[in-house]
Amino acid sequence: MTNFIARCGFALAAVTILFAAGCSPKVARDVDVSDGEYYTAEEFKNLSEEQYEEYCAELDAELERLQSEANSTEGQANSVQSDLAGLQDEIRSLQSRYDREKSEVDAVQEEVDYFEGLPQTHVVSDGEFLQMISEYERIYADPTKWPRIYRANKDKIDDPNLIYPGWELVVPRDWPSNWTVAQDEYLSRIASYWEVYGNGLEWPRIYEANRDQIDDPDMIWPDWELSIPRD
Repeated sequence: MTNFIARCGFALAAVTILFAAGCSPKVARDVDVSDGEYYTAEEFKNLSEEQYEEYCAELDAELERLQSEANSTEGQANSVQSDLAGLQDEIRSLQSRYDREKSEVDAVQEEVDYFEGLPQTHVVSDGEFLQMISEYERIYADPTKWPRIYRANKDKIDDPNLIYPGWELVVPRDWPSNWTVAQDEYLSRIASYWEVYGNGLEWPRIYEANRDQIDDPDMIWPDWELSIPRD
């Protein structure tokens, strides 16, 4: 671009000199203006009329070409500027979207961190009972969910109304994908547990996933390991 401006300046200067001076005797050297060649000031004074007219025509043509090139360059610059503005708008839009999605991810991560930080066990204190423990915010925040604690601790709890200080109880946090059948359990009962499906009518899902061992859906036996479909 610098070279282009310099050539334009030189060409315009040559045109100015050309119209400021007269033409007379012929100069032996021929120049090619389109190739960046120009007569010196001294040579210019000695141009013949024919050389003068030819030189002027070449300068006019070169000036027109340079002006056209300048206009084209300016058009390209404007196009680039427009494209740049469009890209900047797109970047701002993407940045806004990124910030919004990052905020959502951060909120989910904060929730995940909270739940991962919840206790996996609870040591029974004097005066506590399963409903009270289940109601704690750090446990399930719902007293009606106490049966899950009971089911997860049947190895030490015979009567859910009798638990003792110092007992360390398991507090399940996952959604089980497998279930060990306990005494007196049946498919609709298992499906009704809130940690399974929370709906006894969903029992056929368990039945269909365990057809390899269940012949009669009304007959399942303690200690059977059943798959609990989650999809």
